[in-house]
Amino acid sequence: MRMIVTGASGKLGRLVVAALLGRVPASELILVSRSPDSLEDFARRGATVRYGDFERPDSLSAAFAGGQRALVISTIGVQDTPAAHRAAFEEAVRSGVQHIVHTSVPNPVEDNPFPPARVHLHSEQDLRATGIAWTILRNALYAELRSRIATKYIRDGRWTTNTGSGSHAFVARTDCAAAAAAALTGDGSEGRVYDITGPELVDAEQYVALLEEFGGHPIVRIEVNDAEYERYRAGFSADPNNAAYFELFAGTGEAIRAGYLNQVGTGVQHLTSRLPLSLREVFGRGSSSIRRDAARSRHAHLCTRCVGRARRPGVGRELKLEAVYRLRRRPDEGTTYWMIAYRRAG
Repeated sequence: MRMIVTGASGKLGRLVVAALLGRVPASELILVSRSPDSLEDFARRGATVRYGDFERPDSLSAAFAGGQRALVISTIGVQDTPAAHRAAFEEAVRSGVQHIVHTSVPNPVEDNPFPPARVHLHSEQDLRATGIAWTILRNALYAELRSRIATKYIRDGRWTTNTGSGSHAFVARTDCAAAAAAALTGDGSEGRVYDITGPELVDAEQYVALLEEFGGHPIVRIEVNDAEYERYRAGFSADPNNAAYFELFAGTGEAIRAGYLNQVGTGVQHLTSRLPLSLREVFGRGSSSIRRDAARSRHAHLCTRCVGRARRPGVGRELKLEAVYRLRRRPDEGTTYWMIAYRRAG
C-alpha cells in the first residue's frame, strides 16, 4: 500500500517520514512538498518525492497519483487555508485515496479565539464531506516552541504573557509525528477525532517554575491584557534578534486563559501505545542549549552585581573592580568554559 505525506519537508513532516520508515519500506512512501529538493535524503532511501502545492491544484493530480492513503498536514502561510486544504482533500479523492489523515488544532469551534480554530473548523467539515474514510488529529501547541523560547525568557529574566490562570497540555512534535504515522499505517482510526496532547496541563506558575529550574535564577512573570500583549508581540516580532523564536499570538493566550485549549487527550497513547512526553521532559531534552544560554545570562547578570573593592598592594586606597565573564571554547576537546577577568570599574 502506498502512502502520501504532504508537507513532507516541514519540521513535522520530516519527523513523520522518519517514523514511517520504522514501519513500512521507503518504496511505499510518496512525499509531497513545495520544495522537493530538500527531500533528497529520503529519495536516496527509496521514497518517491514529488512537487505539490495546495495553492496550485493542477500540481496535485500528479503528486497524489498512485496513493491509497494520505496524511494531509495542515498548511500555513497561504491566502485561503480552508480552500487550500479543500483542494488537497478533493484531489486525493479523485486520485483514488481511500483514507485521509489530517492534522488539525484543539477545539476548532466558532467562538474559540485561538487564531487557527475557525480555519480548521471549516477544514474538518470539508474532510468529513469527502465521503471517504478520514481521521482527524488535533495537535496541541508544540512543546519545542515553548522550550526554545525559554532561552530568551531566561536570558531576559522575564516573561510577558496574557494567559492568566489558564493552562495547556503542550505536546512534543515527535509524539505528533508518531501518532500520525500510526494512524496512517494502522487500522481502526477511521472516523475518529484524536486530541494529540501532552500528558498534563501546564499553567503559568508551572511554566515559570520550569524556567527558574533550568535557568537557575528568578524569572519575573509580567501579566498583561490582550491589547498590551499585542503591542508587546509586535515589538518582539520586529526585533531581528528574536528571529529564532516564535511568540504566541494574543488570541492564543486569550484562548488558553478562557479555557478553550485545556484538553488533555489520550490520542498519543491510544495510537502509539506509549505515553507522550511532558513539557518538562522536552525541556530536559533541550537542556544543554537551555542551560548554556541560561549560564551566559546568569553570569552576565552577575557581572552587574560582581562589583567589589580590592586594595592595591602598597597603596592606601581601594580600587573598585568588576568581573568580566567571557565564554571560551577548547578546540581540542570541543568543550566550553567561562573565563573570568577583573578590570577597574568606571
